Amino acid sequence: MKSTHTAIAMAIAAALVLPVAHTAHAQGTASDSLALAASTIVGRVSEASRGVSLEGAIVTVGGRQVSTDREGIFRVGGLAPGRYTVQVDYLGYGHHETEVVLGETGGARVDVALRSTASATDLDVVEVRATRDAQAMALNQQRASTNYVNVVSADLLGQFPDNNIAESTQRIPGVSIERDQGEGRYVTVRGAPKEFTTVSIDGVQLANPDSTSRGVELDTIPSDVISALEVTKALTPDMDGDAIAGNINIRTQSALDREGLTLRASVAGGKYQLGDGDNQRYNATVGNRFGADQNIGVLISGSLSKQGRFTDNVESLYTPVNGGFAPTEIQIKDYEGTRTRKGLTGRFDFRINPDNLVYLVASDSNFVDREFRDNLTITLDRYSDDANETTGTARATFDKELRERTYDKTIRTYNLGGEHYAGENWKIDWQASQSKATKVTDPRMQYIFRSNERPQMEYDYSDHDFPTWTIVGQPDAPATGVNLPEDWYAFRRLNDRYEYSEEKETGLRLDLGRQQNFLGDTGDIKFGLRARQRDKQFDDERYRNDNGADFAALGISYSDMLCDSLSDNFGYFLTGRRFCRDIFDKYAGQLIDSENHRRLIPDSLTGDYTASEDVYAGYARLDATWGALTMITGVRYERTETEGAAIGFDEESGAITPLSSSRSYSNVLPSLHFRYELNPDSILRASWSTALNRPDFMHTAPYRIIGEADDGNVIGIQEGNPQVKEAYAHNLDLSFEHYLRPLGLISGALFYKRIDDPLFLASHDEDADNGQTWQITRAENGENGRIYGAEIAWQQTFDMLPGALDGLGVYANYTYAKSEAELPFGLGKTELPGTSRTNYNLALTYEKYGLNARLAYNYRSKFIQSFDVSNPALNVYWDERASLDFSASMKLGDGWSVFGEVNNIQDTRQIRFQGQRNRVLEMESFGRSWLAGVRYQF
Repeated sequence: MKSTHTAIAMAIAAALVLPVAHTAHAQGTASDSLALAASTIVGRVSEASRGVSLEGAIVTVGGRQVSTDREGIFRVGGLAPGRYTVQVDYLGYGHHETEVVLGETGGARVDVALRSTASATDLDVVEVRATRDAQAMALNQQRASTNYVNVVSADLLGQFPDNNIAESTQRIPGVSIERDQGEGRYVTVRGAPKEFTTVSIDGVQLANPDSTSRGVELDTIPSDVISALEVTKALTPDMDGDAIAGNINIRTQSALDREGLTLRASVAGGKYQLGDGDNQRYNATVGNRFGADQNIGVLISGSLSKQGRFTDNVESLYTPVNGGFAPTEIQIKDYEGTRTRKGLTGRFDFRINPDNLVYLVASDSNFVDREFRDNLTITLDRYSDDANETTGTARATFDKELRERTYDKTIRTYNLGGEHYAGENWKIDWQASQSKATKVTDPRMQYIFRSNERPQMEYDYSDHDFPTWTIVGQPDAPATGVNLPEDWYAFRRLNDRYEYSEEKETGLRLDLGRQQNFLGDTGDIKFGLRARQRDKQFDDERYRNDNGADFAALGISYSDMLCDSLSDNFGYFLTGRRFCRDIFDKYAGQLIDSENHRRLIPDSLTGDYTASEDVYAGYARLDATWGALTMITGVRYERTETEGAAIGFDEESGAITPLSSSRSYSNVLPSLHFRYELNPDSILRASWSTALNRPDFMHTAPYRIIGEADDGNVIGIQEGNPQVKEAYAHNLDLSFEHYLRPLGLISGALFYKRIDDPLFLASHDEDADNGQTWQITRAENGENGRIYGAEIAWQQTFDMLPGALDGLGVYANYTYAKSEAELPFGLGKTELPGTSRTNYNLALTYEKYGLNARLAYNYRSKFIQSFDVSNPALNVYWDERASLDFSASMKLGDGWSVFGEVNNIQDTRQIRFQGQRNRVLEMESFGRSWLAGVRYQF
């Protein structure tokens, strides 16, 4: 490992020396900014009215076609002296041609300013339409790409009422999200499990605060601190290979993206309908260019939001009873919490000269969720002979609890890199980065009170969303419902818990590229090295005091801990008075200080783990062009070395044993991509690529958590499986895009993924020596799986319509996906977690006369979330859900505007069920929300 690090460090040092030497040699010229090789034409393409750089412009010089980078810069080398026509084509803007003379001794530079077609008819009147121009930038970047990429600009996403990055991604074709209490958290691409998608910032993979999954918790990152989202669905050899579904790259803003000062700010406030919680949002961005040549850019962007969220929630678990199923546990939960999200990004860019750029990016995203949860838990057993999943009688145990839980998630990323041209041919890119994520859950305390009575209770689930319960044989019980007398309850226990999860990745990257002339009319060849070292740890500490005498010593009763607020879940489930929010501050200290407050062992030991994963990679990539046909091919090699550690605990002897494991493996990842330009507006792409899905970190550690025996003397055991293999996928993609003038896109894509050794959490039984049965659940490999489907998309601004109608636009996409995989142990076939058959977006837009309005509809069909491998009839599904949102803004002049947003207009609920829709596992409602504010942009 050390020798590998040394080699990469020396290579990066060499990359740093080369531009310094080259710059020193160029200082004899009149200006460093004009120090160009004799055979090179360099230029910049920008928007005429505001000086914004235009990325993705297609520039043709001397029969060679290139595209502009994020600064709008293009570079064409290897040209003979002479006169050339520089042609620039950019959707939504007028075509441009200019003559350039390339001399014998020096290169040439040309700057091009394009004017939007929306204002080209009257050069004295320029109406800036930010969303339209943002859409143009995204579509041009997508058009210029050789492999299949979807690009959405921050300005366009900013017109949707989204709270975080996860919610922004759901607007992109093929992308859907999983939610927590109505708010987007995880991202799913093309129906694949969330672990199949990687997330990066400026090419640096994000560390993940989640201790159990590789799926990145994107609710941590605000949606206001980005420049664009890029979703790459077909990997090229220079990209990290662990992205079977694709990679979502969050691009940060740069002051070099436009001329002069960048200044934006907004302030907004509103409410959440359920619970009347506050909805606040603030953000600001300031940046500028400095230096004699305006070649130094500094930009800082910050965001703060605070949301008072209330959620009604009812859950039921089902279990096999009398040859069928019956509810075994009901939980009626009131959530009341405050979610605070902060984001801060700083970027420094130094364009030393056209041949050299150095940049530094730092980002910090923080998400704090402080929550109180009132809960009534009803546990059923001893069922009547006629009990089934709809009606029956059973003995009921009642627990009332209050949980106070705060988790604090942070993702910090640092990225130092450079882009350099050495001589006339070589380009050197390098990057050194670190990403660190932490998740701290503290406090996580819980009072539990249990009823002294365990009566018989009749249940009726004829209305499976709103069942009825009737207690029988208790004269002081309510006639119907579960609002029990307060004197039924007595202290059960105080739980205290602390969790800490940390993940850190350090990365190094070096890429070397140059023009090649041995294949095709033009082309490039590229080589690279990559090192990624990722470390993960998780610590779970649990304490409990269940001593009734300690609680009696407080001199209070259950009723003294209740306040006047009533639980009125869905206006239907009534459970009585809710707990006062200060009872932890008032009464928990004495219980915690007692000698009866004890650490729970093995609970505080056996779930802890540490894991490391070092990935060393090298690749070769070849690009070649024959007229309208462009090809990318190459191969990537990745070597993976993993280590894991956990703690073993023997309950009989109390012995603690350190456990460790390790594994090394290698993968070869070839790929082949074609782009064929039927005409400048019609692009056909086809690709074959390969990719990996490595096991979740916790499964690489040899942990072992032993549960309690059930009535059948079966003990559930959860354990790691360090020898489980990575999944390997072959991906086929075919797409057609037709770009509409003046600005729009109609596209379609087909995709197919064959997955070898897909990963599952699966169970199998083993006989123990004492006559018990162990049901062991751990990560296992299935035989194979597949995902296939199609995407269609339509975006268009109707500039061709007369008068006020030319402000109309549409943004729509539809995705169909289907998956199938063989479960381990011959348990049959199933769909993969996260596969919704149908996803679609439809947004109607209007931008004219300073008004920008958007009505957006998003739909996702049902999908499987988790498996019950012992009883597939109890697999857990999320039901279909749709959301209708509205946003609008109005310009006031001098850069000021007002805006408003309304979310979840239809007040749709979120439903989970076990096996079939009538077995409702969870029904959740979070209501509508609205927000209004003022925005300034210079």
